[in-house]
Amino acid sequence: MGAKTTFENDPPAQPAGTAELWAVLYREYVLLARNRINLILGITPMMVYLLLVNTSLSNFIGTIEYQGTEMRYAVFMLPMVLAMAIINAAVTSGVGMFQEELSGVATQIWSYPLRRSRYLIGKLVAGVTLVLAQSLLGLGVGVFVFGIRFDGEGWLGLLLTMVLAAVAFNGLYVAAALTFTDFQTFMALANVSLPVLVFSAPALYTVESMPVVLQWISVINPVTYVITGMRDSAIFGLAEAWPSLLVLLGIGIVTYWVAGASLLKRARNL
Repeated sequence: MGAKTTFENDPPAQPAGTAELWAVLYREYVLLARNRINLILGITPMMVYLLLVNTSLSNFIGTIEYQGTEMRYAVFMLPMVLAMAIINAAVTSGVGMFQEELSGVATQIWSYPLRRSRYLIGKLVAGVTLVLAQSLLGLGVGVFVFGIRFDGEGWLGLLLTMVLAAVAFNGLYVAAALTFTDFQTFMALANVSLPVLVFSAPALYTVESMPVVLQWISVINPVTYVITGMRDSAIFGLAEAWPSLLVLLGIGIVTYWVAGASLLKRARNL
């Protein structure tokens, strides 16, 4: 009698943490580079406000007083344009989560022994990079077109605020994409949230000139702390901007925790 035939199927060896993370990052960057439609949709609103709205309002208003300092309106409005770039790019990161599920890619990913933490870190790092790239593009255009200049501490504070804002909003929209199961609901939320968040914050005007109701709303509006953090750090230095930076840091920590918990639940349900 012949020997008994047996079959063994062992799962593939799990790669080292660093190699696994780099593989996720490479995949995310390739997807971002190839998805030109999302990139164009993320850049276009920022350029419209920067080159058309900002130019028109700057010519009309000229200067504005902010916390006892008179400045050009183009400088005052620049944080709003950068905030819009950050939100638009963060929405793109959230849309990417749904695109993976709708195309069946998410099922393939979770069929492989991939650590959830590596996947989430890769998603967030790639998304934050996209957010910062679009924001720096807007900042570069603002400097070139409007001749905006800050001192060394001002540039450092502005860039630090942009990083924290990118982390906070990328985490916010990724968490929303992982929490909502319906793509249309997420897109409705994303499209409505952009104008509501921007125009209920001191974007085009100072807090003192806002209606009382909007002043109350601005306190709980995360965009308020992005715009205020950018203005205060660029004009007055980091010493004046640290309350806004702490709020953004707190938002980033909370949203990443929510995103991680939602990712584990979503992966189990696939």
